[in-house]
Amino acid sequence: MLKMSVSNQQIVIAGKVLEGESEKTISGAIVQIIEMPETFKAILSLKALQYSSQWEKMLERPDRKITTSDGDFHFINLPPGEYLLETSLPASATRYKNGRKTVNISAAVDGKILTTMIEIFLLPTGIKGKITDADEPNQAIINAKVQIQGCRDSTLSDQKGNYRLLGLESSKSGQHTVTLIVSAIGYQQVSKSLVIQLGEVIAEQNFALKHK
Repeated sequence: MLKMSVSNQQIVIAGKVLEGESEKTISGAIVQIIEMPETFKAILSLKALQYSSQWEKMLERPDRKITTSDGDFHFINLPPGEYLLETSLPASATRYKNGRKTVNISAAVDGKILTTMIEIFLLPTGIKGKITDADEPNQAIINAKVQIQGCRDSTLSDQKGNYRLLGLESSKSGQHTVTLIVSAIGYQQVSKSLVIQLGEVIAEQNFALKHK
């Protein structure tokens, strides 16, 4: 875990929220401290009394932040101790599994507070693989369409025939069966039933398409 000295000595934890498969930054994610030292619990209790009924409605608080357009977040004025952070994406709660990270905060050294830099990953539900020509296995099929039957979730294979279909709708309580449909111009369409699980990416779902 990288630690660095920063000019703003109030910032104690700073980092980014990333998608677990593509590592793209995610904006609008909530990062919340869900376990903390007793000293910080006491601070939050006083804040809750101060803000009364508005406390639970506040989007950002000392223990809760929302990531910026670059996926950034930071917490300030945290007492030393161990913290457990959890990130979530409420608008896509059935597409991404919450991510967690434990952070240990040390006391100031020589009057300087060190900022702990971290990355937290939201784990997508997804499917990935490769599309090739059945007659020429080494020939990738570019721009093959891969989609989930009955919804708008779809993607196209790249220059190497690879595809990644991420952030799929799944069940928070368990598994979900979907039908994957693969099509390309000049080739026969194929389909396959798959059982997907929240926060897991099914790999090696390869397809060899036959010419019409």
